Amino acid sequence: MASERTESDHPESGSIISVERVFGVVLVLLSLVCMYDLHQATNLVYWDEFGPGPSWLPYAICVILLILAVLLIIPRTRTVGGQLGASPAGTFKYVVLVLALAWLFPVIGARLSLGLFVAIEMMWVEHQKWTTSLAVGIVTSIAVWVIFATLLGVNLPTGPLGF
Repeated sequence: MASERTESDHPESGSIISVERVFGVVLVLLSLVCMYDLHQATNLVYWDEFGPGPSWLPYAICVILLILAVLLIIPRTRTVGGQLGASPAGTFKYVVLVLALAWLFPVIGARLSLGLFVAIEMMWVEHQKWTTSLAVGIVTSIAVWVIFATLLGVNLPTGPLGF
């Protein structure tokens, strides 16, 4: 018989400082820094006469990240199910991975860095099998290419391998 968890099992759920809120603040800062860097990059245009430029995708990702991060910070009734995976170690892993993604994005290219991010996150943080993680990472990389490069015509950053 499965026992139900109650709010009293997680005393930190009502506190002002929680793992979710700290992670949310870190993500807000990261997204704002990335948006500032994109704004300062003179060679990356957001939109030109041909449509979306090379900074459109990074801006879109930063805005989505900013919105989701703010939602983590806003006080609300937290469910027990949403807290089962939250831990300081897991939060640290996510922060490291997001920082690595931000650094690797222009270095090795958009598709490769996003695919690696998903695969490593699934293996390292979620403890999934490496075969499943690698498959989802490849599918993510292909989906990013199809959606942004093919359908929307966005020039994604390419790395030394050409993708």
